[in-house]
Amino acid sequence: MRKGVSLSHSRARSESSRYHAYGPRWLRRLWLGIMVVVLIAWVLLAWSDWQQTRAREITGLRTLAAAVAKGTQEMMGGTRVSLTLLGRQLDSDHSNLGPDAGKMLRAYLALQPDMAAVGIRMPSGQVLVSGGSRRFLTEFLSGLDDPANARRLGLNAVQRSALVRCLHSPGFCLGPPVRDLFAGNGQDAWMIPVFQPVQGARDRQTLLALLPLRDGRLPSWRGLPMPSWMSIFLLRDDGFLESRFPPPTRATYAVRQDGIAARYVFAHPERPSGVYYGLSTAVGQRRLGAVQRVTGYPLVAGVSIPRSVLWADWWDSFEAPTAGALALLLLSTFGYGYLRRLGREREGERQRAEQTLWEAKERAEVTLHSIGDAVITTDTQGRVTDMNVVAEALLGYARSEVLGTALEDVFHIVQEGTHTPVANPVRRVLEEGKVVGLANHTVLITKDGEERAIEDSAAPIRDRRGALLGVVLVFHDVTEKRRLTAELAHQATHDALTGLPNRTLFLDRLAHDRAQATRHERQLAVGILDLDGFKLVNDRFGHAAGDALLQEMAQRLQTKMRSGDTLARMGGDEFGLLLTDITQIDEVEHACARMLEALRTPFHLPGGEEVPLSASIGLTSYPLDDSSPADLLRHADLALYAAKAAGRDCFRWFDWPMDKRQEEAMEVRKMLENALDRGHLLLHYQPVVEIDNGPIGVEALLRLDHPERGLLSPAAFASALDAPRLARRIGCFVLASAFAQAQTWHRQGLPLRVSVNIGAHHLLDQRFLADLQAALDAHPDLPPSSVEIEITETAPLLDFAVAQDTLAACNRLGVRIALDDFGTGNASLTYLQKLPAQTIKIDQSFVRDIINDPKDYAIVTGVVASARLLGLEVIAEGVETTEHAVLLSHLRCHCLQGYAIARPMAPEAIPDWIIRYNPLVN
Repeated sequence: MRKGVSLSHSRARSESSRYHAYGPRWLRRLWLGIMVVVLIAWVLLAWSDWQQTRAREITGLRTLAAAVAKGTQEMMGGTRVSLTLLGRQLDSDHSNLGPDAGKMLRAYLALQPDMAAVGIRMPSGQVLVSGGSRRFLTEFLSGLDDPANARRLGLNAVQRSALVRCLHSPGFCLGPPVRDLFAGNGQDAWMIPVFQPVQGARDRQTLLALLPLRDGRLPSWRGLPMPSWMSIFLLRDDGFLESRFPPPTRATYAVRQDGIAARYVFAHPERPSGVYYGLSTAVGQRRLGAVQRVTGYPLVAGVSIPRSVLWADWWDSFEAPTAGALALLLLSTFGYGYLRRLGREREGERQRAEQTLWEAKERAEVTLHSIGDAVITTDTQGRVTDMNVVAEALLGYARSEVLGTALEDVFHIVQEGTHTPVANPVRRVLEEGKVVGLANHTVLITKDGEERAIEDSAAPIRDRRGALLGVVLVFHDVTEKRRLTAELAHQATHDALTGLPNRTLFLDRLAHDRAQATRHERQLAVGILDLDGFKLVNDRFGHAAGDALLQEMAQRLQTKMRSGDTLARMGGDEFGLLLTDITQIDEVEHACARMLEALRTPFHLPGGEEVPLSASIGLTSYPLDDSSPADLLRHADLALYAAKAAGRDCFRWFDWPMDKRQEEAMEVRKMLENALDRGHLLLHYQPVVEIDNGPIGVEALLRLDHPERGLLSPAAFASALDAPRLARRIGCFVLASAFAQAQTWHRQGLPLRVSVNIGAHHLLDQRFLADLQAALDAHPDLPPSSVEIEITETAPLLDFAVAQDTLAACNRLGVRIALDDFGTGNASLTYLQKLPAQTIKIDQSFVRDIINDPKDYAIVTGVVASARLLGLEVIAEGVETTEHAVLLSHLRCHCLQGYAIARPMAPEAIPDWIIRYNPLVN
């Protein structure tokens, strides 16, 4: 019955929709038809009017071009006749011009006011000119044949070639325009040269007249109508522009033209007239123009108008039709909108009455079939009455299969993990009459046997009087949600690379195992394992190789761990160890020995290369170390430092002096940081002398002016000098202070070389070179060659490649490099070979005993000899007696530093000490 009513309702809705859509459909088509007709009519009328406007303009342009051509022809004909008559009047039977020739020329110009000048050139080179431009004409006639003179007159090669051809032409010739370089202010500069040969009895002469262009116009154009937007031009067949009004803005008369008019003339040499449209290079705009050849002369006359004028003419004639078309379009649009709104209102009134009856039913059905949850409804007997498509997809049953079926037959739910059956929530609602939520971790068994994790609830359906009509069961699939939750929980507590527990889970287990150890009176061992030399593997082979190594190391360590122990990755190449239920310390030490032995096996890279490895372990034991979990981890870390200091590849137990030393180091670091902040750091300077030449430099040594303990030497705070947080700040302070003092000495006439000690962390900092350059720039009177950077082997050992590049850059700045404490490290010979140093400072531990210890004597002798062969300066530190100085002099070590020479002193004491200096060795 419900299905039949629903179908009837659907059919009624379909008929109503067709009726509703039919009304606006024919109205919309009628409106669109009117719009299309109006637009097509407007386009056709616009095209027709455009063609008429264009034809009208072309006709006018052709007429004007013909008038220009006719006027030009008449003017040229008159000029030609007048020049011919002038030539006949001149005495051409003599080699020199007669005395009356000048009068004839002036008389000619009086009759031809449009001419700027006129002249005659004899074959002998004699020139006679008259007129306002006579100076230019004289130079022009005299120097036209000479390329050098032509360039002086401003003629380019193409222009001069055309003029020379006219000069030697057997007939009348109109040359390309030339510029009068001698014209005064207010006079036209451009002239058209007109050549007329005159054949005498014995020789040939050439008459030349200059026709001025006034605002680009020929005299014959004065009576022509010339609107400001129209241009008139005269073009030679060879492409030269003879004249143009208005004058050209982007082209010139002295070169061949390449605009649309010139290209049209070149392309159609046989046509007497024509029309063109395109870009005019003379003014840089698109124009419509017409051309007309001048009969009897190699000239083309033309006129043109800009495209904007053509569009404006068209719009003037088509503005009224356009307004009419827009009015029709607007009227039809308003009419369509009014009729459509009226139809909608009537249809809406009819549908609202129908919609009121079905509103509640439709809302329920739409909600049921559009929500994202699966929904099943049952009657009071628990039989399925309806279900949506989401429920069909989850259960695997079609709606038609389950209608009227007991819910238990299609909705099978069990407990996750145990698969214990779960009570049907619909039966509970029918029994209890209230909302029932599904049990946690419920799994639905589908028709195909697939398991899907679900959650949600069931609720009763009641009528107006509260009577139970049935039950609605709402549930949704949370399989992916539970998988992602489990995955995120694992990711939050495990390392992504190795799959081991991370620091968070390690600390949680440490707290748990510590409590268990207390409860069961067992011992707990906490350890930190760190791979030795892992950074070198990353730097040399890349991070991919480093990641592969960490994964294999984790696998090796896990094979040596007991089932109840914990191995965690704390970060980088550091691993945490938790060894529980320890009865004897030997058990822990045996386990650590096994792990170290497993890590000693070389690691094989994908390319086949072997990488030897080892590790260091720091250990502490609870409750012998009765500390909090965080302190247990810190104590194990301190023990790790001790293992590293003991040579690595070993393990060490924590003892309380380690914690004491750590506290002392923190206090020293804090004291040094406070001294930096409060300006309590200062520099003293210890002189360096050369046996033969006396003082050559000083070494800047740091001192701390403690408010309670007085002046402290570096021994009191040396452990904090190269701390990562302080190294750069201390280095910048030393550079600025030492360079400022050295600049002061240089200005006083004491050109001392100043040596500054730079810590490893500051040297390897990527900002070190910028700090050094800034210190040099701040002291421009200090030559870079008077600055020396002292380093120990600590920095190169941390990153040899970076240290090598940085020191080479210092050398390029002009700064010297000194290797301090030479001979005490493990890589001194490598330093001599690869580091760009200029000075070696032999450590005082070798110098003090060279008098009594043959081994020290041999070492110092070898270092001095090696340095001399390498061209390096050698400074012996720790020279405490005159005997030391004499012996070092015999060894040819000429630079000395030590208490026998001078103790470190304040900077203001250095000048007096230099004055009083007395050499130890004569």
